[in-house]
Amino acid sequence: MTFLNMMDELNYQRTKYDLNQKLSQLINQEGYISFEPDFFEDYENFMLKNRRVKKENMVKMIDQDGRILVLRPDITTLLMRQIVPKWQQDSVIRLFYHSTIFKRNALGKLDTQRQFGVELLGEKRIEADLEILSIVSKVLDTLDVDYVVELSDTRFLDFMMSELNLNEKEQNEFKDILFRKSSYDLMRFTESKTMSKAMSLLLDNIFSLQGSIEDVEKKMSKLYFNEVIQSIFNDLKKRLALVNRKKKWMVDLSLVSTYDYYEGILFKGFIHGSNNAVLSGGRYDPLTEQYGKKIPAIGFTLNTQELVKEVLR
Repeated sequence: MTFLNMMDELNYQRTKYDLNQKLSQLINQEGYISFEPDFFEDYENFMLKNRRVKKENMVKMIDQDGRILVLRPDITTLLMRQIVPKWQQDSVIRLFYHSTIFKRNALGKLDTQRQFGVELLGEKRIEADLEILSIVSKVLDTLDVDYVVELSDTRFLDFMMSELNLNEKEQNEFKDILFRKSSYDLMRFTESKTMSKAMSLLLDNIFSLQGSIEDVEKKMSKLYFNEVIQSIFNDLKKRLALVNRKKKWMVDLSLVSTYDYYEGILFKGFIHGSNNAVLSGGRYDPLTEQYGKKIPAIGFTLNTQELVKEVLR
């Protein structure tokens, strides 16, 4: 942020400090331990695990051995590299962090973003999902902001891509279109694809499949419904039933993350007045498997810079 005078900057720094203290105290009371992620990741290793991340957006450097490294573009990936190789069977780890990610903007200049994150590894799937969703509610309620959290399941995206018989390149393009929520690009993309009338109708309405779980299920029943979709709705209902924040929790079946390591529950949080998600997370068991052991894992990150702006409004 750019400030015109020192008092504004001091006020911002004080608010940021108070916010971080409040978040740390809340999460610490939930049994989570502070953890510091590494700064660097091997470039090729990171790209193998995050194929849709744009290479030009990363901050690269070369070490003394000639290896290309990237400066912390994503914290979850780095944490798994630190944790999974040392994992002991039947462990349950609860950790949180305050850290910074680094990217290049459209002009090629360095951008930093402060993040607060929470990760739960080793806990059973449904119990862990409910614990993390409960913490998301507590965090956002504590901040006293007008928010909404959108929830989905990656199996719905996988189902659509399977029905469309997309190759890897097409899958990446399809995900990017959904991520940008571009109806025009989706229409252009599907023009050359062979599909059933039901799938065509579903894609025509994909961006309208958001709202309460009851409303979205009702819409889906008129478009495309099978055992896979029924299972997805059943699982979403179980999780939403215990969140008990119906007005603040919605379903959005077109939800897509920047990263491809999520499998199962996926969510993003928005604050009234902000166009960008200030919170994102989900279940990422497949990422742990890429580091040698498949471990139940779920977590989320908060963009604390955006939150401070909202608090200062």
